[in-house]
Amino acid sequence: MANVDAMLASGDLVVDIQNRRVKLHVYDPNLIGEMDQLMRKLASDSDATKMIVYGKKADVEKWLALGYSQEGVIEGFFQGENAQMLSCYLTEERATSVARDLAEDILALSLSKKGNGEEKPLPSGYTLREANEADAEELAKLYALVFATYPTPMDDPEYVLKTMDEGTRYMVVEHDGKIACAASAEVNERMGSAEMTDCATHPDHAGKGLLQPLFTALERKMEESGIYYLYTLTRAQSAGMNVTASKMGYEYRGRLVNNCTIFSGYEDMNIWVKPLRSVWE
Repeated sequence: MANVDAMLASGDLVVDIQNRRVKLHVYDPNLIGEMDQLMRKLASDSDATKMIVYGKKADVEKWLALGYSQEGVIEGFFQGENAQMLSCYLTEERATSVARDLAEDILALSLSKKGNGEEKPLPSGYTLREANEADAEELAKLYALVFATYPTPMDDPEYVLKTMDEGTRYMVVEHDGKIACAASAEVNERMGSAEMTDCATHPDHAGKGLLQPLFTALERKMEESGIYYLYTLTRAQSAGMNVTASKMGYEYRGRLVNNCTIFSGYEDMNIWVKPLRSVWE
C-alpha cells in the first residue's frame, strides 16, 4: 500500500493546483494500478484535468493499458535512466492542442538552426554572474514583466528565495547594474538531473543573444556540481527558446500537450534534452 502522505511530502507525487495536474515522479512498479486510482482521486478532489507519470521503460505498456499516452522522453532524468513521459487527459478540451500547426512550424524552424552549443560571447556592455538572495526582488519583477501568467509564482520574491533555498541555481546577465536576462537550473540532486528553466529577457534587451552565453554558464555550473542530465521545456508556440535550445545542442524529444499555464494560458511544451554523460535504460 502506498504511503500517500510520504509521497506528497517527498515530491514523488505532486498535486499542482495552479496547473490543474497531478504528477507522479517515483512509484513502486508493483503498485501501478493502485497509483493510477490514487492519481484519479487526487485529480477529482483538486479539479485537475491532466495526470503525468515519469515512467520507467519496463512499465510503459502497463500505463498505456490504463489510458495513458506517451508524449516524450526526458533522457537521463533518473540518474542516467530515461523518464518516459506518460499523460492521461481527463477532459477532451485538455487533450486538444490549440496551436498544433504553429508548433510544428516552429519545431521545423528550430531543428533547422541546430548547433553544437558552442560558446557565444556576451555583447559589449553586458556581464554575467550567478544570482544570490539579494537578487530575488529584481528577478521577481523581471518575471512579472515578461510573463502574464506562469506555471509557478516567480513574480513573488519570497517564492524565488524559496527556490534558491531548495537548490535552484540562477544566472543573470546585467547591463548598467540591472538584470537584463535570467535563467535557472532547477536541480534535483536525488535524480541527478536539472531542468533549465525560468528564462526571461527584459524587453529592452531582446534580440541581443544573451541567453546562449547564460545557458553555457549554467551548464558549466551543473557539470561542476555533478549534475549531468539537463533538459528544458519550451513553449511550443514561441520560437525564441526552441531555437535557442536547438542552437545549444539540445535534442527534441516530444511535446506535452496543454502542460501548464504560461503566457497565454494552457500551452503545449516541447521537451529538449542534453545529457552531458551517456544514458542507460
